[in-house]
Amino acid sequence: MYDILVVNKNYDAEGPDSISVRIGDLVEVLDMGDSAVNAAKKPKLDPQMNIGQTEDRLDSSASRHKLAVKPKKNHQSSSHRRSVSPQPPYQPKPNEKWKVRIFDGDDNAKAGWIPVSVLDVNHTEQAVFGEKSNDASYRREAVVRELVETEEEFAKDLQQVVDNYLKYIDNKDNKVPRVVRDHKDDIFNNFKQIADFHNTVLIEGVKYYANNAKMIGKTFLRLERDFDKHVKYCRDAPVAQEFLASNDAIRDFFMELSAKIDDDKSLTEHLKLPIQRINDYKLLFKRN
Repeated sequence: MYDILVVNKNYDAEGPDSISVRIGDLVEVLDMGDSAVNAAKKPKLDPQMNIGQTEDRLDSSASRHKLAVKPKKNHQSSSHRRSVSPQPPYQPKPNEKWKVRIFDGDDNAKAGWIPVSVLDVNHTEQAVFGEKSNDASYRREAVVRELVETEEEFAKDLQQVVDNYLKYIDNKDNKVPRVVRDHKDDIFNNFKQIADFHNTVLIEGVKYYANNAKMIGKTFLRLERDFDKHVKYCRDAPVAQEFLASNDAIRDFFMELSAKIDDDKSLTEHLKLPIQRINDYKLLFKRN
């Protein structure tokens, strides 16, 4: 499966369903249409990291959400890249298009269809990992470093939501509409539990085994049941989002609170973080 590809030609959107991309952009492949590659290529996980098909244990809705992981753009021109893809190289069909999303960590990243011809489908690993793309040890180390760095950022983001929103609502000295207090659990679900887990349990596990890629995978498997919290959150999140969108008084309160604390994101965007992170893990462990 092509998870992340580099763009090797500029392309300007030709309609509402397409997007513009530029040379050097990294994109996440969302849909390959009727391409036979969809059936021929299978996800590949790193056996050295002891990761199995753990995504089957998590709510499938996670895969519909955007990334928070931001890879390094360490690209060379196509003529200097060394292919590590299976031979023969993949040849796109005339006018074949894939749906992609720009892979830059932006919560508002655009997605749309672009011609496969502008994608470097035969130099995927070199585009992401650079000169050492064929060095399995280096690749694992790079993934673990990225996992640790992004987990720290993610845990911090979750805690800021708890401090800026949940604690504000719980403080009886603050003027909070009763409808907000009454429906706090409907809006946030078990967000605080998830934040506590990432800030006190998972982050310590990944940091402790940062120098041992094999144990990183075992850490996730050992904590498998803890991720039941995420399953529940993913299941209930659409209801929470719909509740926020349909209740003017609650939506206005949180918009005013966001402005008051000078938050550059809306509560709706914050509430998507746990779902996005599940997809991040899946993509990280496939990059081997």
